[in-house]
Amino acid sequence: MSKDQKPTMFGYRSRMTINRSMPVSTAALVLIIVGFSATIILLYQWVARAVIFEIQPQHAKVHVQGLHFNIGANHLLLSGDYQVTITAPGYHALESSIAVTKAPLQNFKYNLQPMPGKLNVLSELSNIEVTIDEQKTVTLPGIIENLTQGTHKFTFHKHRYFPESWEMDILGLNKTQEITISLKPAWGEMAFDSQPQGADFYVDDQFVGKTPLSTEILETGNTIRLEFEGYKAHQQQVAGQAGASAQHPIISMEVADGALHINSVPSGANITIDNQFLGTTPIETQLAPFKDYRIELFKQGYIKAAKTVNLQPQQTSTIEATLIPDLGNVTINLLPDDAEIQVNDKSYGKGSRTLSLSTKTHQLTIQKTGYQPKTLSITPKTNQAQTINVSLLTLEEAYWATRPPSISTTAGSELKLFRPDQVFFLGAPRRQAGRRANEVQRLVALHRPFYLGVTEVSNQQFRKWKEHNSSALRGQSLSMENQPAVNLSWNEAALYCNWLSQQQGLPKFYQVIDKQVTGYNWQSHGYRLPTEAEWAWAAKVEEDGQTKTYGWDNDQYPPTDMNGNYADQSGKGILPFFIANYQDGSPVSSPVGSYKANSKGLYNMGDNVSEWVNDFYDLQSNMTQAIKDPKGPQQGNRHVIRGANWALSSRGELRLGYRDAGNSGRLDVGFRVARYVDKPEAQP
Repeated sequence: MSKDQKPTMFGYRSRMTINRSMPVSTAALVLIIVGFSATIILLYQWVARAVIFEIQPQHAKVHVQGLHFNIGANHLLLSGDYQVTITAPGYHALESSIAVTKAPLQNFKYNLQPMPGKLNVLSELSNIEVTIDEQKTVTLPGIIENLTQGTHKFTFHKHRYFPESWEMDILGLNKTQEITISLKPAWGEMAFDSQPQGADFYVDDQFVGKTPLSTEILETGNTIRLEFEGYKAHQQQVAGQAGASAQHPIISMEVADGALHINSVPSGANITIDNQFLGTTPIETQLAPFKDYRIELFKQGYIKAAKTVNLQPQQTSTIEATLIPDLGNVTINLLPDDAEIQVNDKSYGKGSRTLSLSTKTHQLTIQKTGYQPKTLSITPKTNQAQTINVSLLTLEEAYWATRPPSISTTAGSELKLFRPDQVFFLGAPRRQAGRRANEVQRLVALHRPFYLGVTEVSNQQFRKWKEHNSSALRGQSLSMENQPAVNLSWNEAALYCNWLSQQQGLPKFYQVIDKQVTGYNWQSHGYRLPTEAEWAWAAKVEEDGQTKTYGWDNDQYPPTDMNGNYADQSGKGILPFFIANYQDGSPVSSPVGSYKANSKGLYNMGDNVSEWVNDFYDLQSNMTQAIKDPKGPQQGNRHVIRGANWALSSRGELRLGYRDAGNSGRLDVGFRVARYVDKPEAQP
């Protein structure tokens, strides 16, 4: 043993250190895999849910995307969402999403839609039209596609054949069915002849030939037409018998009419042919040939024209007639003589003259600047002279001719028209006996026309607006229907005027707030109280411009009996003062319209009752320059009262210039109404 070598140690090995290699058999391995798979399957069956698909048709196939097992109609699926595809031959495939829940058994039902079918139609005929269910139209023979499964009605048509209808059950499922169609002819043969022969013969506007001939005619009917030069076209409906032959009666054609054109100068003439009215020129008509016709043309203002015509077949003739005017003389006398004459808007010069005009109706217009034109219709006559006298009105005259001289209110008051054009003094001269300080003379010029009440407003008339009691004095009534309305304020009288305006659709004169008059509308032509100037002019100014002192004729104090209603002897015991030896028969107010009217036709101006006027009351100073249509002061706290009454007796009180003032109602104060004719700009 070498010195470098070490001795080897020997001993026993432990069993634990022994490493033996033990081989595994195939059978054991299979058992292991099967056991594991069975475990997995049992576990899947434990957690999976049974899903049943109920499908029509039953032979449809179901394909589910994802892990699943199916046993017969059952599918085992884990909870979750799946895409399902269902297919069957002849049906549209269906795709759907399903949600599988944890319920142990779940059902899903589906019906597949069958695919449309086809119908192959066979026929020896071409261009057959078929209507499917009375809607869709297809031309055959050929294949009709996209027919839904079920029963359909097919109606087959072809010109000159009888229609035929079928009802068929279409199988669908993309299957093609087949039928053969044979339509029955719907015509027969028919022979035609005409007199004369050789006419062009048409069937439904299709040229067939010349007569005599034989052609097919439908049992349902055709339109035939025959044409031959010099004859009228002949057209009629004929029907044959299917499969049979027939002879149509000979067709006798009528000779063609001639055409006649009728014109005239001037146009619009009436036409008669053999005394039968035809129309007016220009006109075209058809007339039978070989006959004489009398043509007459006539027009108002022209001499009748006549002519005879005879036409050849298909001949066109023209009548040109120039009508001769039928004239008559009209003499026109004018006033003013230099007015212009127009006839039918054509000028015939100025001044009176004689015109020769056609004997028809003309529009005659006479006109001149500054005058209202006049238009009238004239109809001259043959051999009979006429004379027309025409007088034009100035624009002012024409305006006033349309304004009535009197009007009535809806309450029954009559108003009279006045057109003052005078300058006079409002007030009284200094030396007039009984003159008072409030009667200062002022020069006034009245120009604006107005209407003024012929009488005072009565109780009856006032009560049509509202209930009212004019009261009584010591047993003497002031409230009888025909007595003047008194015991009313100025404001009430003004509101009554506005009510009258409203009744007649007129603009209100008084501006009112809370039933109180606050202003005036001087542009209005509605009802109002008269101005003081209007009242004074109507009461005391005569036509010659002279002014009266009293309301009776002799203008001397005291009045004679029955010249007006003043404080007379009948008022003794009622009134403190009265006129000695005067009798008027009324101790208080008398009915409106009593006693004699003044020169202007107005009653009780200055007697019976004093009257409210429109003006505010004030003391005026003398004025030498005339005030045009004065309206009175613009403001004040009282209004003017004019005229005497049944309770007054003194010389100063009975004067027409007497004026008083107030606002509240009194037993001896009433009113009468007035209004302007128009707005100022409406008057000439």
